[in-house]
Amino acid sequence: MPKWFKLSIFVTVMTDFSVILADAFDTVASEHGLSYSPGGALAWGQTGAAYLSYILCSLKASSLRELQYAARETTGPVLLDCKWYDRLTELCLNGKESADVCLPLPHGGNSVNTISKELFLEMLDFCREG
Repeated sequence: MPKWFKLSIFVTVMTDFSVILADAFDTVASEHGLSYSPGGALAWGQTGAAYLSYILCSLKASSLRELQYAARETTGPVLLDCKWYDRLTELCLNGKESADVCLPLPHGGNSVNTISKELFLEMLDFCREG
């Protein structure tokens, strides 16, 4: 093997989508002069990821609603205006029409799934209805 040849192994670890969404919620709220209570953005990020798990991974509707109600009751409403959807799409999907994301499975663990921009926007609507 030539000295210049170097074998590299890259391991990609995907960040849980709830963390990505929480960071985006925090960023966009801050850009509009608002802020979440401690843990609020993450609670709503988990709710959004749970919605996607409900659609793509067979999470029970009752589990999804429990997260939604807990997020609202413990941290307050989601800080989200539909005018911010483009910015959130940019932050979470990198401006693309779809992205591979890591979602929680109903019985533990994670699953990599492709979400479309359309499904992402639907998820934002669900969170906004909060």
